[in-house]
Amino acid sequence: MISGEGFLTQALLVIQYENVWSSYHHWVSQGKWRWRDLAHRLILLVCSKVPDGQITSIILDDLTIERCSAKAPACRIHRQHSKKKNRGLYILGQCWVFLAIAFQRPSDKVHTAISVMAFPSPKSGNISKIKMAKAMLKSVRQSLQGRILRLLTDSWFMNGPRMQPALELGYEVIGHIPKNRALYALPVEANPPSPFKRKGRKRIYGAKMTPEEVEKLPVTTMTVWLYRKYRTVSFRSCICRARFLKGRIVRVVWSRFENDKGQTETKLFLSINPDLEAHEVLLAYSLRWPIEPMFQQLKHEFGCKHLWQRRLRTVLRWMHIKMAGYALMQLLTICQNPAAIAIAKIAWRLPDTVTAGTLRRAMFWIIPQFRIRDCWNRYEQKLELELPDKDERSGSILLKAT
Repeated sequence: MISGEGFLTQALLVIQYENVWSSYHHWVSQGKWRWRDLAHRLILLVCSKVPDGQITSIILDDLTIERCSAKAPACRIHRQHSKKKNRGLYILGQCWVFLAIAFQRPSDKVHTAISVMAFPSPKSGNISKIKMAKAMLKSVRQSLQGRILRLLTDSWFMNGPRMQPALELGYEVIGHIPKNRALYALPVEANPPSPFKRKGRKRIYGAKMTPEEVEKLPVTTMTVWLYRKYRTVSFRSCICRARFLKGRIVRVVWSRFENDKGQTETKLFLSINPDLEAHEVLLAYSLRWPIEPMFQQLKHEFGCKHLWQRRLRTVLRWMHIKMAGYALMQLLTICQNPAAIAIAKIAWRLPDTVTAGTLRRAMFWIIPQFRIRDCWNRYEQKLELELPDKDERSGSILLKAT
């Protein structure tokens, strides 16, 4: 789970396996278990650390993992939206749709994302990323009934047909929208009202929010904690009606902040909840950014770029096993588990500086020394962890593993 190898054969070299190596391949590919059940348990485990009554922020994004062979499951040509200079505009790979839950580390106030579910875009057929995202959001809503869920996404998913399934499921959506979206101010009623009765329905849309109309809005400047540092943010805000959402009243924020090169380009952010203030929308959307480092760690540190299984079900199982290992390391760091911090503690560093990567490297050498199969009770079908006596503890590795 925490090895950096995507190949199952190389991952077996990390542990002291007792059965024939083909047994582990058979368990992953043909075992009688479902990856959906693993994802459901992972969602419940991660969300159990969110306090009751607090909004659970769920991030929706996609990741393309390059492949060399077109025979890989769910592998086809995809357009490279990141526009990296060392790659072509169209690449061969697997496009995964991820759902992650955002957290904040209490030690350094750094936000992190924990992936809970993923599914690749099919190789053929009419099943698009929108339909997969809808099915995944529905599954998460069924697992987290009674919780307040907030969906954070980028501009690709911020469209009418793409947002409508999330709104029907009760999600509060906040995202980045393109500049060409048709936004209208609320209509201004005549004062005093006209004594003559007009034909037709009342006006729904007011003046269109053109760049000239946006410039008339008051500018607010404040310093807030965004993207791991304090930034000076200038923004304009207005309650509008979104034409692409069939006239729904939303909160729109035009924002830009200062960096080393000066003022950034103006970005548009939309919140379905118009009661949120402008700075609250910006702070809520800043929780979406940690999914990019999460993609890098899953792809390179946990070996997800080497998922060379031939069947789609096997790939999904191995991917969610890797995601579970990543989630456990992050949760131990976020919850400040004393035993985990003691394992990864470095003498010349503060205890609060223990990260998930440091903890993973520490447990990488400890877990293989722990014989987990000896704790399994075959008759009662459960794990029984018995701490050894002091005389039986042969070394510090066994003590740390226990």
